[in-house]
Amino acid sequence: MSGIFSLFYANNHIPTASISSIKSFQSIGIMVGLLPAGYLSDRIGRLKILNLSAIVISLSFLSLILFRTFVSFSISELLYGIGLALNSGTLLSYITDLQEQNDITPDSRLMGKQVIMLNLMTLVGGNIGTYLFNMNNTTPIWFALIGLAIYPIFAYTLIKYLGFADNKSTNSNITLFDDIKMLRSFLQKKKFWILLLLNVGYDCGTQFILIYWSIIYVDQLHFELSVVYTLFMLSLILGSIVFNNLVGALNTNRLVIVSTLFMIGLLILNTLLTNRYILLSLFLLIELVMGMMSGQISSASNIAIYGENNKSLMLSSVSFLTEIIVSLSLFLNDRIIKLVGNLKVMYIISALYFAIILLVIPLLKKERNSY
Repeated sequence: MSGIFSLFYANNHIPTASISSIKSFQSIGIMVGLLPAGYLSDRIGRLKILNLSAIVISLSFLSLILFRTFVSFSISELLYGIGLALNSGTLLSYITDLQEQNDITPDSRLMGKQVIMLNLMTLVGGNIGTYLFNMNNTTPIWFALIGLAIYPIFAYTLIKYLGFADNKSTNSNITLFDDIKMLRSFLQKKKFWILLLLNVGYDCGTQFILIYWSIIYVDQLHFELSVVYTLFMLSLILGSIVFNNLVGALNTNRLVIVSTLFMIGLLILNTLLTNRYILLSLFLLIELVMGMMSGQISSASNIAIYGENNKSLMLSSVSFLTEIIVSLSLFLNDRIIKLVGNLKVMYIISALYFAIILLVIPLLKKERNSY
């Protein structure tokens, strides 16, 4: 929805340079909701929190439809961020709990398949959204609202009829003070810093592409929205498939470094070329590498929390610190775009963000046996 939101804001007379400022409120909302979400998910049940996430996101979408100002859009993004925070880490924690209950050890290929399925569903829903956007710019938002309304019914069906448990922390007698001690212990582990650097580099580096792809490739380069979105998602899925096939044959740590260097090279190339078809091809290659890297980060997260008690709180802590840095990067991006007046400079800035991932090299060498 990020690309459609950017077009939606542009259609409602929001300047291009101001879109990053609006999107930064999403990161603020994520920060506000992350730590409470992790704590509550471990305490009252993960599916309950996922249902609450659907309700909050529904309110943000409804606000987008009813109010059309810079301030109202910012508030909608804030609510959207809180809703995303309630979801962040909760779903992966729930899946990891199911793995433990069924004696399934962490598996990079399994997480790769999960990412592929999520991207396939996003492709289907996104294509419906882009088709509806061409009819009316609020229709895809109404479509999303219907899906969010169905979600709690789906969760209830899992528990009531399919025998799924509403998982939470295995030790309900743990106090808040115990949570803080376990969290402090997690922060001192190398795997925490590996996760943090991977997430910061990837999230900061992809923000520009995720926010502005529709403006660059649809508004400026005049490609069809549904065509670009379909190719974009297919490239992302192909990247997940490539990761899934390579992870067994190649050292995963080496794959992270190679993917990062390739991404940096692709981003720099975008500033040197002008042919619209070559630029679209580079964009698709960027999405392919993003698909590979998202599989790696999901795998690393799954391994990091396997066997831990308060999984949601741990992942929320990583995401909380990541979102602080992402929020700062979005404000910085906004200032750079206004100062330079050209979106192309952001490819270089994004490449610098991705370079943060290279800081994990010494840590990855020490953790080689964990991946």
